[in-house]
Amino acid sequence: MKRILLPVLLSLMVVIMSACGQEQTAGNPSAPASTGEGDATEKEVIVLGTSADYAPYEFHKSIDGKDTIVGFDIEIAKAIAADMGAELKIEDMDFDGLLMALDTDKVDFVISGLTPTEERKKNVDFTDIYYYAEQAVLVREGEGGALGSLDDLSGKQVGVQKSSIQEGIAQGIDGAKLTSLAKIPELILELQTGRVDALILEKPVAEQYVKNQQGLALSDVKIEQAEDEAGSAIAVKKGNQELVEQINATLQKLKSNGDIERFVIEANEMVGD
Repeated sequence: MKRILLPVLLSLMVVIMSACGQEQTAGNPSAPASTGEGDATEKEVIVLGTSADYAPYEFHKSIDGKDTIVGFDIEIAKAIAADMGAELKIEDMDFDGLLMALDTDKVDFVISGLTPTEERKKNVDFTDIYYYAEQAVLVREGEGGALGSLDDLSGKQVGVQKSSIQEGIAQGIDGAKLTSLAKIPELILELQTGRVDALILEKPVAEQYVKNQQGLALSDVKIEQAEDEAGSAIAVKKGNQELVEQINATLQKLKSNGDIERFVIEANEMVGD
């Protein structure tokens, strides 16, 4: 009888010990698995939300045959991730959906040539401004001479990016008819085909289209803006002050050592390649 019970008891002990081991692992799912070469630690992932149609800020480019999102905003995002010891993941989406993605935790921060307006500050927090840019009016070649000021766009069809600072500028032009679209290339096509008379864009963006596409020109219209309305900042979810401070530390470093200026120059060169 003992000879029969002993193997059974040993088998039961093995099963119980195995089950206990499994229960311990399940109870600590975050513990990294052992590889035999020391415990591995997963790198934190930080998710960037952007609208990659806004050269030289962020845009698509084929590099070694692979579609890649590049631009000076992207280089800033890489520096932020590096300082945090995190892996950067980029989510490309329509501009007007960026702040909603931030609010719903689909992204951790937004860099997309974003102006920190008072209206936006009600819903998200912003970092320090990292770049200032002028606004410009883009027209078909030969048609810029008819425009001396924004008032001359009254009665004309004006194209702007949806939910952008430029849309707000155009809404202030008495009598202007607005075409608001999600993507800049769509707006360029509207201008080239005559469906709109002019576009309002940030000047660096407009300059790149003039440089790289025939038949476009900058008008002489000057758009006056307060400094806090002309700058770009990074948006984070409301209340995440720790992340704001982390990003500001990186921005301060990038500005003080001249890296942001270098990023802008390199991005403009990439657009022209």
